Amino acid sequence: MLSTGCLVNGDSMSLEENISRIMELQNNLPREQSEALNKLLSNAPRWVLESTQIVKKEKNTIFVEENTPADTVYILVDGTVRAIDYRIRGVVYDYMWFHAIKVFGSMEIFFEIPLYMTTLKTVTDCTMLVMSRASFDRWIWDDKNALRMEIARIGDYLLEESRNERVILFLQGADRIIYLLTKSYEAKNPKDEYIVNISRQELAERSGFSIKTVNRSVQKLQQDGFIGRRGRRIVISRAQYDSMINYLEPIIAHEWEKI
Repeated sequence: MLSTGCLVNGDSMSLEENISRIMELQNNLPREQSEALNKLLSNAPRWVLESTQIVKKEKNTIFVEENTPADTVYILVDGTVRAIDYRIRGVVYDYMWFHAIKVFGSMEIFFEIPLYMTTLKTVTDCTMLVMSRASFDRWIWDDKNALRMEIARIGDYLLEESRNERVILFLQGADRIIYLLTKSYEAKNPKDEYIVNISRQELAERSGFSIKTVNRSVQKLQQDGFIGRRGRRIVISRAQYDSMINYLEPIIAHEWEKI
């Protein structure tokens, strides 16, 4: 197994081998991720691929820390990453999860911010393409295709972050857990049944609740038929997802009217 932050392509590897490995990685990705990566890199000049490294990050690895120099850009090609905030007294709060394909570090470049704006931690084992800030900066402004993609992605991210913050703020108890579970279901987009690969600790961090409150909320959701259980795992069928969405819609609509 590769260790945390292990480089797949070492310093001694030739440039041709480096490019071949990146192409091989892209071809071995699931179709949707492969197409998204191909679209991002379709007009990238050769030197971009030559200066890019494939890096593996193990689960639960913090690879970006808030207020540290934003000197590296990470392109998540496989896995899941979460953005975390440390509240007063060290309580952790998750406010956004990301799935491949996502670029980290580009927003700091566009806004000319020298330090990372958030802390990022892997939720699963992840594979990333990594390049220096200088290399990404040089590439992105000359590649209109990649530039448009990143501007659109950042716009979507800012809108989603703002919406999530406001929704999470007014949803209480089990309703907040329902919202987080529906967002997790949507991110995975299963054909039917979804086994939630999120621990109670992670749900607590994402919701801002204590584990005790999360356990009580999960028990209530199961009693109400919104979720199922398989051992200690939460299971959500398509019908249960639809039921949670139908339950949340009038609550969220009512709260939006107050804003």
